[in-house]
Amino acid sequence: MSFTMHPAGPEDIDDITRIFQLAFADDHIMKYFSPNVPLSEQWEQDYKYFEGQIAEGHLYGGYYTKVVDEKTGDTVAFSKWQYPYTLTPEQKVVKEAKDKNHAPPRDGSNKELMKEFFEKLFSGRHRWINPEKTFFLHILAVLPEYQRRGLGGMLIRPGLEAADKAGAQTYVEASPFGLALYLRHGWEQVDEMVIDLRPYGGHGIEHQPYMMREPDAQSKLGK
Repeated sequence: MSFTMHPAGPEDIDDITRIFQLAFADDHIMKYFSPNVPLSEQWEQDYKYFEGQIAEGHLYGGYYTKVVDEKTGDTVAFSKWQYPYTLTPEQKVVKEAKDKNHAPPRDGSNKELMKEFFEKLFSGRHRWINPEKTFFLHILAVLPEYQRRGLGGMLIRPGLEAADKAGAQTYVEASPFGLALYLRHGWEQVDEMVIDLRPYGGHGIEHQPYMMREPDAQSKLGK
């Protein structure tokens, strides 16, 4: 089966939203975010998020790439890399305002869980990412029926090659499902998010590793 990579743009937002929702439907933490939000409302919120992200273009170092199954013509995976970027003082003011004024959770969302999750997520990013130096694999999503076919590796490699060429570190937040992939490509755990899901309808304490890769790093599997 043949797969090809292409830059993703505004015409791909429907596919990106669909792939994101299906790929993360069973995520160990995110599946508890919106237990009582109608699917149509969740679609609208996710669609608007990706619409805004893609509209900003490369201002904040964002690069969206899609994988197409050449046999069917369908988009089956995508990634968002954030390359290092530098903002003017005026652009920093605009970005800070956007970061503070993100859309509130929908009614029916697990609002307290989302508050705890995103506070810890952004705290980790603030601690480990230098926007002017660090490459950041922000999103990697593959349709469930296409997982374990090497598409994640396809989408990872261009960013790692750019980081290696720049002699730069690369950051990612790993799910348990994706951990082996990131270890195989040279990332190591440097920190983690810990959330007790029991107050939010879950069944235990979940961990989400924060991982950093040094330039030209080799596989860390088994180490």
